[in-house]
Amino acid sequence: MVRLEVIFLGTSSATPTRSRGLPSIVIRRNGEFFMLDCGEGAQRQLFRVGSGLNREAVILITHLHGDHVTGLLGLLQTMSLAQRTREVTIVAPSALSRWLKTTAEILHIGLTFQVRFNPSRAGTVYRGRDYRIRAARAVHSVEAYSYLLEEFERPGVFHPERAKALGIPEGRLWARLQHGRKVTLNGRTVNPREVTDPPRPGRRVGYSGDTRPSKSLTRFFSHCDLLVFDSTFSSKDEEKALERKHSTAREAALLAKEARVRQLVLTHFSARYRNVGRLLREARSVFPNTIAARDGLKLEVPYQTS
Repeated sequence: MVRLEVIFLGTSSATPTRSRGLPSIVIRRNGEFFMLDCGEGAQRQLFRVGSGLNREAVILITHLHGDHVTGLLGLLQTMSLAQRTREVTIVAPSALSRWLKTTAEILHIGLTFQVRFNPSRAGTVYRGRDYRIRAARAVHSVEAYSYLLEEFERPGVFHPERAKALGIPEGRLWARLQHGRKVTLNGRTVNPREVTDPPRPGRRVGYSGDTRPSKSLTRFFSHCDLLVFDSTFSSKDEEKALERKHSTAREAALLAKEARVRQLVLTHFSARYRNVGRLLREARSVFPNTIAARDGLKLEVPYQTS
């Protein structure tokens, strides 16, 4: 079983508060580490939640506004000071590469590891052995992207008694069938479906970044197990959401309902709200399985059981 955990490092919008830092979340998947946005102070939050700096790392930036990227250079420098040698992959709008290079030169920051830069684009931006990360254009005031971590299907449960009944000896042939591959024995081909249950779905975790809701994002986030969505404003401030290209908590809930996600997490709250209870109530009136993120919150994403 692969453990999948989402950790919220910063849940405010452009202005930090006493209890909320600038936007950043981490997804930990066994030994792998995915950071989505990297606001100022994100590296300190990483230490507080106990996430090391030497894991396999992919950093995904949604857009080039300061509250989403100002912590990145410090994080990379701290990784170097920790003598990291593993390569780091950064996925972001292409201009970020120039900013990093110029700033690192001015500040004389040398890295102990290679940085692989993948420009953001609609489609698959990173691929692992049994998952992929896809991007879709968000609707914001600058070039912006939303991201989706999507696990591939897992083979169905293997039934040894069925394999034995077909005369298949335990060992290499069982392993092939367990991994969804056909085997041939004594001139007969055995299909994996004869000895396993149907494939089991992988998990899907979506992150909107800053955006207005849209039909394309509704399709993109369809059937997510966990969706983290921009909820900067209350419905009473809907005009500000329209003007600044953000979403209200209620709009996030409407999208989650239409996309048929399993759970919605509100984040990126405007500092104008000392208490986000009102935003949570607005969202739950539309989509009950909603929670409001807070800095340090950890959520495990389970496999679907039905």
